[in-house]
Amino acid sequence: MSFTLTHNAYGKSRVLLTKVTRVADQHDLKEVSVNIQLEGDFADAYTHGDNANVIPTDTMKNTVYALSKNHHLSDLESFGHTLVRHFMGSSHVRKVMIHLEQQNWQRIVVQGNQLPHAFVGGTSEKRICTVTGDRERIRIVPGVEGLILLKTTDSAFRGFLRDSFTTLMETDERILATKLDACWEYGATTVDWNRCFDVIWRTLVEVFANHKSLGVQHTLHAMGAAALEACAELQEISLTMLNQHRLPVDLRPFGLENPNEIFVPTEEPFGKISGTLRRS
Repeated sequence: MSFTLTHNAYGKSRVLLTKVTRVADQHDLKEVSVNIQLEGDFADAYTHGDNANVIPTDTMKNTVYALSKNHHLSDLESFGHTLVRHFMGSSHVRKVMIHLEQQNWQRIVVQGNQLPHAFVGGTSEKRICTVTGDRERIRIVPGVEGLILLKTTDSAFRGFLRDSFTTLMETDERILATKLDACWEYGATTVDWNRCFDVIWRTLVEVFANHKSLGVQHTLHAMGAAALEACAELQEISLTMLNQHRLPVDLRPFGLENPNEIFVPTEEPFGKISGTLRRS
């Protein structure tokens, strides 16, 4: 009986990096988590224990720290690109995937002034980027993960399909809360990464807030379309919105009315709505 190794990949995950850039009277702080995966001529390590072509995962970890020393680290995209180009420098490596997540830190504000070297932890939201490279091209996919959004009005859901298992009531007024994951691609491999990210992030948030929603799908499409309108470099955007339900509590057993004031947050089960919009 014979067997064939049809696919192999290996790498280092959750390489945690904190970089403090000390300029004049201000310190800039960046914290990043890096995942590295390599594909290439590594089959002998699996089939014969021959590690001659194996780059140790410990070396991968060290590479992140060493290359970050001379990189400004002002954006994830260019740092991911630098890491891909480094590992593609080994002739037996055919494909590299780098996934980066940035921790959200904000400067502490005291009496209206931002402190130059003190920070407060942000929300669960993370700026992310996946950079994939092979012998033909490098693909850069930035995005955001875990962005919590909520509004208390301008959200309806009615006219949906009903069958014998449907118990959900139609509504013209509900809390719309979601955890948003989004990723996108540009039409070029070099853009002003931070400016484009800020434009897309701000557009997604503003449209969510102002859109008169007839359903999560309706709002998702409006957000994606607005992002494509706002950022000329943007070619495609994919959004996934996880429902964060707030269910009205029945207060009638206590002789009380509940005019859309008292809710119970629920985490599971949750709806998951996804969509991708591409520039024509």
